[in-house]
Amino acid sequence: MASLFDRHPPQGGGPHAAAEPLDLDPAPNSGPDAIGDVNDSNTGAGKIAMVLAAALLAAVLVIAAAMILFRRSDPQAPPNPLPPSITAQPSAPPAPPPTGDQAVPFTASANCPAGSTSAQALTDIASDSAWVCVRGAPGGQVDGQVLHIDLGRSYLLTAVSVTPGWVAKTPGGKDEWLSHRVVTRLQYDFNDDERTILTQDTANTRGPVTTPLAHRVLASRVTVIILQTSRPPASPPQRVDPTDATQPGFIDSVLGNADGPVPADTTQTSASEPEPGQDSSDPVDATFAVAEMKFLGRRPQ
Repeated sequence: MASLFDRHPPQGGGPHAAAEPLDLDPAPNSGPDAIGDVNDSNTGAGKIAMVLAAALLAAVLVIAAAMILFRRSDPQAPPNPLPPSITAQPSAPPAPPPTGDQAVPFTASANCPAGSTSAQALTDIASDSAWVCVRGAPGGQVDGQVLHIDLGRSYLLTAVSVTPGWVAKTPGGKDEWLSHRVVTRLQYDFNDDERTILTQDTANTRGPVTTPLAHRVLASRVTVIILQTSRPPASPPQRVDPTDATQPGFIDSVLGNADGPVPADTTQTSASEPEPGQDSSDPVDATFAVAEMKFLGRRPQ
């Protein structure tokens, strides 16, 4: 029977040379096969990690797409917030509301006989003047004079105001109330599309009388006809300027007073009117006077 020493004969010695010990435990995998196993394990783990990352990215994209579609389909969803670097600018403030109606400028003219004053005196509020119109030659003194008003542009008019007779415009100023006839009734013809006509009764009031229009009138010219004049009453009704907001009764005058103009005092005394066609020797009948006239309104928006 062969022994272990027969497989590994002794070297360099005699029969009694010592033999190398034999290691019976198997060596660990350290060859090429072992390295291949490690590489296969790492490659499998890397592939799994890549698959998981791709799945996570796909899930994120699906969620983002769903949120975008939901915002587009939901009209009540709040808008996307502005980036931090952009500041939302506030909108421009709204235009202020229009102010209240005021007296608009105008140019006045009339074809009164010689001896009359300029109709432009109706716009003068700084001095004691008046439009004085001669009513015709003796024996032919009649009413019906025409006053032309040019506003220069279109205005939305809401009321007209007239101060019949010659009254002082300044404190303690010139007053010729008893020297001229007083305008009692006037007709205003506006050049708006509806050709609005307004008739105004002053009741011979000593002071401004304001009459509101039934509706706003967009006009640039007005023709005023003097329908009737009267001798000035010695004790006329008084009235303050309703276009002055500091005076009482301003709102009622502009919006319309249910009672109309202040009625004339039935106990007042004045000279009797001459009969139609009768020659009057009273100088007061030769002329009539209007101290001031206003058209209240504003420019159209």
